[in-house]
Parts: sequence; C-alpha cells; structure tokens
Amino acid sequence: MTAASRAIDPITLEMYWRRMVSIVGELGSTLRRTSFSTVVRDIGDYGCAIFDARARLLAQTPDSTPGLCGPLGAMLNRFLEAIPPATLVEGDVLIGNDPWAGSGHHNDVSIMLPVFHRAKLIGYVMTCCHHVDIGGRRATTESRDNYEEGLRIPMLKFHRAGEMNTDVLAFIQSNVRSSETVVGDLGAQVAACHVGSERMRELCTELGAPDLQALADEIVARSEEVTRSEIRKLRKGTFSHDAQVDIVGGQTLLIRTTVTITDDEIVVDYSGSSPQVAPAINCTLTYTSAYTVFGILCMLDLPVAVNEGTLRPIRVVAEEGSVLNCRFPAPVFGRTAIGTFLPDFVYQAIAPAAPERICAEAGATPMWGQYMFGKRSDGENFAPFNVSSGGLGARAHRDGVSCLAFPYNVGNTPAEVVESEVPVLVEERSLWQDSAGPGQFRGGLGQRYVLRLLDGDLGPSGDVLASFRGGRFIHPPLGVLGGGSAPRGFLSIRGDQQDAGKQVVLRAGDRIVSQIPGGGGYGDPRQRSREAVKRDLQDGLISAEHARTQYGYEPTL
Repeated sequence: MTAASRAIDPITLEMYWRRMVSIVGELGSTLRRTSFSTVVRDIGDYGCAIFDARARLLAQTPDSTPGLCGPLGAMLNRFLEAIPPATLVEGDVLIGNDPWAGSGHHNDVSIMLPVFHRAKLIGYVMTCCHHVDIGGRRATTESRDNYEEGLRIPMLKFHRAGEMNTDVLAFIQSNVRSSETVVGDLGAQVAACHVGSERMRELCTELGAPDLQALADEIVARSEEVTRSEIRKLRKGTFSHDAQVDIVGGQTLLIRTTVTITDDEIVVDYSGSSPQVAPAINCTLTYTSAYTVFGILCMLDLPVAVNEGTLRPIRVVAEEGSVLNCRFPAPVFGRTAIGTFLPDFVYQAIAPAAPERICAEAGATPMWGQYMFGKRSDGENFAPFNVSSGGLGARAHRDGVSCLAFPYNVGNTPAEVVESEVPVLVEERSLWQDSAGPGQFRGGLGQRYVLRLLDGDLGPSGDVLASFRGGRFIHPPLGVLGGGSAPRGFLSIRGDQQDAGKQVVLRAGDRIVSQIPGGGGYGDPRQRSREAVKRDLQDGLISAEHARTQYGYEPTL
C-alpha cells in the first residue's frame, strides 16, 4: 500500500468507493435506455465494468449476468495484448468478441474505451452485450465448429481518435441479419462507455489527483483483506461432488468438482470432467471461471462490491480439452447448458463444510428460453430472445424463490414484450404446482409457460425458425442435506415432446409448452413446519397428494 493510499481517510474512501459503484450503475442504465433490443432493454443480458490504468477491476454492474461481467477483465487484457496501451489515444474505442478471451460465444460483443485525463491514461471502461444476431447458423447447438457460429471479430479499433472506423462497421453490417438492431446496440455500448469515462475524469478532478491509482490501491488491498478474512471462517479441507448433466441428444456428461479451502484461498478444480463434445455446449475457461467465481462470491456474501481484490483469493482450474476448458475451434454457442450449473455443483461439494452458506440446485439452470426468427405480416423482421426462469433452490432457514434466474441473473421477459415483438399469444404463464423440491425448506416453484404462434392476419409471414434453450430433462434439480429433488423439465412443440438446442420450423397455430422445474429442497421434508405445508396447500402451490407423500401431511377436514 502506497503512502498516497494511506493518506485517504476512511470517510473519503467510502464516499469515493461508492461513487465507483454508482458509475457502473449509470453505465448500465445508459446502456438499457439507449439499446434497440429487448435482450438488453428488457432481459438485461449485458455487463459493464471500470478498470484502473493497470487493468485492475474497480467495479462492475451488480445486476448483470455473471457470464458477461465476469470475463471482462480477461477480455481487457486480450485487448491490451493486441493493441498495447502506448498505442491508444483519446477517442479510441475497441471492439472484439473472441469466445476464448471473453464471455464464451460470438453473440457477446465487448466494447472498450480507454479513459484519458489531462492527456494521461487513467483507466478503461468496458461493456459487453448479447446481440440478437451475429450471423452464422443462428441460435443452435448443431454447429459443427466455431466457424459456423457467426462473425468472429478480432481485437480492432471501432473508433479511431473519435472517428468511426467505417471498415469495421461495414464488415459487421454485412454479416448480421438484424443489422439495424445490432448496430444500434453497439452504439448504445459506446454511449455507455463515454458516460463512464466522463464520470471517471470527474472523479479525478474532485480528488485533485492526476489519476485513480491511490484510490484503486486502497480499494483492492482492503477488498482482498476482507475476502481472505471471510475465507478463514470456513472449514478447511477438500470437498468433492460428481454430477451428471444431460445435454442435447440425450447424452450425459460428468462434471467433477473439487473444492479446496485453505487458510485464505479457495481453489475449484474441475479435473476429471468430460472432454469437449460435438454439440455446441462447450465452455471456454473464461466462462467457466466467471460462473464459478460468482457462486463462490455469493456464498461468501462479502460486505464489499466485486473488484480485483475480491477475485484474487479464488482460483479455477479445468483441464484443457475438457467441456469446461475447450480448445478452439470447438462450438460454444449454447455454453449456458453447462456453465450455469457450476455454482450448484460447488454448493453440493461444500455443503458439509458450509451448510449455512449454500442453497440446493436451481431449476432455473440451465437457462430456459426461445429464439424465434421470422417476419411479421407487415414484412418486418423479428429476432428476439425470450427468457423464462425456474425456481431457486432452498436455503438454510428459507424457502427458495419462485421463477428467479439464478445464477445467470437476467429477467423473465414480460408477456407484453413478447407479444409486441413476435406474433405469438402467451396462453399461460403460471406457477407449476408441485414443481418445488420438498424439504424442511422447499425450493422455489418453477413455471408452466405456453406460447401459441398466431395465425391469419395477425400471424407471421411464412415459417418461423426457432431454437429452444432448456434442460433437466433427465437429471432433475437435486436437493441438499436431505432435501428432495424437483421434477424434471418438459418441452413440447405441437404436442410432441422435444429436446432443447436444435432448430425447429414453426408454423402459424403451433403451440410451445415449457414446464420449467423449481429448485431442490433443503433438509428433511418431514421436518417442515406443518403450518408451512398447510399454507402451500391452501395457496395451491402443492397438491394434497404431494403434501401426503412428500411431507406426511394429512389435511384435516
């Protein structure tokens, strides 16, 4: 810690530290308000962060999806390897979407802006958004390699000294189908980065400092100390869990999770997990690390916001060539089908060591949703991503939350938004009775979600190409510490049971039924409060048969 950093008194530090967090909040608000797509505006599939001049994370948007926020540091370092800081000038904006450097698939495009104050480089602003289209085979796990998954954007200057690089823009426009929406969202990312850069300069002016290094040093050092201190409270040892995960085509993969807790460090090692596979569900190490670290940080429940210091005591290991650290050119589009499970598996492993800090498996994992591509009757294209979530697993002393997107942290798309974007009717969106895993504390409930493609004048012009995300069709969300499992997921199209990931042609009048599981239970179901069982029964959340068989509860007449 430098002499300058020690000169920052606690009140001043707290005030400016909070300002750092507010800056990324304003970044996220700007991005959502100026975006063109529902996937950013309504679902919140984006990430924003600010870094100091040494590329250390200072703050990130807390309401963003970890898969986009978590890899921003790795992406920034890759930007700076390709385009060194000494070559950057004020007004430069960089762009790239390398899955192995960033968030794991091409649709997530990162924008970086170097921040200058009085001609000195003082930091970086980063945004990453899921874009509705990036070319290629659209949204499918059937891609045979990474080249089929759309436009690969190397680390390039999108703006040069304040001027748009029209060559880069032309390549993007020529390779995506929804170019107006994609270019609009890229513009929103640039606008958000400019807001962040202005706020960082204002911070320097208020501090009366040439840069943010003294403040950054203090934040990082204090955060690392707090994180290691919290780790010291945990039981030391090595804890393991083997999980079976079903993927597209009815295959089952093994994810082997070994968590080692030492005096002040946590290492999560996935060695022994299945090798990378042909379907496009492979994870890059940056994506694997992002969700693993997010799960650990949720468990630690630190009193400080995520930054470089909170990340240092956590390390993630996965064998190269495995499904969690795949080699290029493995297909990776549907990496959520594996990566979002990882916090659950970490919790299953360390449940005996930290029972008060973990929750049962989430029925929301993997992400459920629909991509639909077609034309409305007026000839306008549509290409939204519609998300619907299952239930959170139960926790120590508390039931799970129903229909909550954990760990990927995006919103359920409102029915009104879906119906305004796509010629569909939301016929049903209801809590799925008996979908929560039983336990002393039950899981959150999942949902039954029914869409019907309209016909006639209100229907689409021609067929609609669709791809569906979802899972838990074979292996249900597990309970923990004696809690029961939630039911398996179910997907049908035109009355026929379906798998997720494959492209399907929809026609006017087709119905899509999704039954998305709830979360697993926590603790022995027979220990659940009789009043709680009675209340769930009265509210219609469970049936009389479920109350009787799972909880041993006989309602009195």
